[in-house]
Amino acid sequence: MTATAQFSQPTEGVGLILIDNGPRNFGSTELGLRIIDALQTAADAACRVVVIASDRPGYFIAHWSLQGIIDTQRAGPPALSHRPRQPRVFDLIESSPMVVIAANNGQAWGGGAELSWGCDLRIAAESATYGQPEVALGIIPGAGGTTRLARLIGPTKCMEMILDGRPISAREALALGAINKVVPDDRLRDESIAWAAHIARWPAWSLAACKHSLIDGRDIGLDAARRSESAIFQSVARREDAIRLMAAAQARYDAGADSFDAIGIPRT
Repeated sequence: MTATAQFSQPTEGVGLILIDNGPRNFGSTELGLRIIDALQTAADAACRVVVIASDRPGYFIAHWSLQGIIDTQRAGPPALSHRPRQPRVFDLIESSPMVVIAANNGQAWGGGAELSWGCDLRIAAESATYGQPEVALGIIPGAGGTTRLARLIGPTKCMEMILDGRPISAREALALGAINKVVPDDRLRDESIAWAAHIARWPAWSLAACKHSLIDGRDIGLDAARRSESAIFQSVARREDAIRLMAAAQARYDAGADSFDAIGIPRT
């Protein structure tokens, strides 16, 4: 079956990418490239937020294709060195100015879990599971399981999850801080798009700057992170459109509005 990543735009500023590589939605180089193409389409459509979801019931991405990993390793370093280096979808998501939400409808193990960890926000159905079972296959998580996951939940719980090998439920993942929300199975798609639409209300430059500052600060020391944060703040705060937004909010404050109404934050 040909891997697909179908793009649609359910509402202004929001892109939806539905992935399918049946029967279990195994990850593959082809699927990664389709996701990259869909992300570029979303950027061209001026999307501020993108939801990556599965079109295959019960599977976000079961895990990365084991045969694909075997074939790559058998090719060996000499053959690999002559291939064009494909951009990694995980890294492109992280560097994208768009906010990317992973919506897990079922099994997200191995590379499927790592795709989730590489996204900015994560929402899951009640029945969803996450796992890093690579230890049982004689390998390690190789696309963020030992790095991004450790930053999300801390090294102690990350070590436990990777060495234990067993999957965890969506509720367990939520309690650990690995994901942001758990919703009823039949509400996952709608809740994901509604959340994305809420975030897409904010200025694109502000979303990109927030994401940039958080990611930069995560990967460098505290002093350097503070300097980076300050530099990014100054670069966006001097924008004329940002100044107009702040001035309008101040005017609403001056007119007696509370913080919700002055800033424009929904009350629910």
